[in-house]
Amino acid sequence: MIFSNLWLIIFATISSLSRGIISVIDRYQMGYRKQSSIDVNFINNLCSSILVTIFLFYIREHYSSPRFTNNYLLKVVIYAFLAQIVAYGYSFVYRKVSIMQSVILSKLTDLFIPLAIFLTMGYFSKASYLVSIISTLIVVIYIIFEQRSSKLDFHVLGQTFSVIAPLLILQAAISPLLTKGLIKPIDLVFFTIMTIYLRCFISLITFWFKNKTFKISTENLSKKVYILYTIRAILTLLAQTTYTLATSSINSSIAWVFLNMTSLYSVFFGDLFLKEKMKLADILVIISILALAIISKEFL
Repeated sequence: MIFSNLWLIIFATISSLSRGIISVIDRYQMGYRKQSSIDVNFINNLCSSILVTIFLFYIREHYSSPRFTNNYLLKVVIYAFLAQIVAYGYSFVYRKVSIMQSVILSKLTDLFIPLAIFLTMGYFSKASYLVSIISTLIVVIYIIFEQRSSKLDFHVLGQTFSVIAPLLILQAAISPLLTKGLIKPIDLVFFTIMTIYLRCFISLITFWFKNKTFKISTENLSKKVYILYTIRAILTLLAQTTYTLATSSINSSIAWVFLNMTSLYSVFFGDLFLKEKMKLADILVIISILALAIISKEFL
């Protein structure tokens, strides 16, 4: 399926904007309202599953589903498990640090992800890895600068990094193996739908183990929170579908320029809705990383 560059840019922009807002919603739910990550993830996944079922009825009328072999199902299960574990990891991060700090912690893994992918896929680019080293150095310099001016809590940063970094590295290393061979965009869409259902099932199990019941407590759920869950479910489906479309074309390199702006949108919306104020250093770091991402995708 081939789209024009304009459509690729539109899809990528919608995806990155959606994921940026999702980050802010998660930070609000778990960082400010101090809700249980188990409960929040279950409700999020339940809402996404309900919404994706409506979407599934539509696409089943226009496209045939792929052949569900045992190998295919095993790949989806592993993929969904990894995605949900990373979601729990980010839930922990959002309870501890600001959105900007979560972006920085995620970017620190750029030094290790190319090596992990090399171990699983056998692909390694020296030039691209040089970009990863430079971006990591930028982040380290930023942390040192921030520690002097804002007295960052290195204990909290180290604790959150030790949780999210291994999960991101593992996901990045294994995910290409699991989606290998899924060439058609519609196959990726069905793969995504099954992933959402399985993530809901996984979060249902963890919800039961925590609460010993399947009943959702509505004690702390106001109308505003219900609206947030609904918005997040819509954004989740929108972000994943447009991401699939944006990266499905042979011209997808242009899409990555706009997909990599997610972190910038996250910090911007965090400043707008949560009043987590952006500083000049924050903006410069993100722009620098974005510029490096563009260089790595376009010229290396």
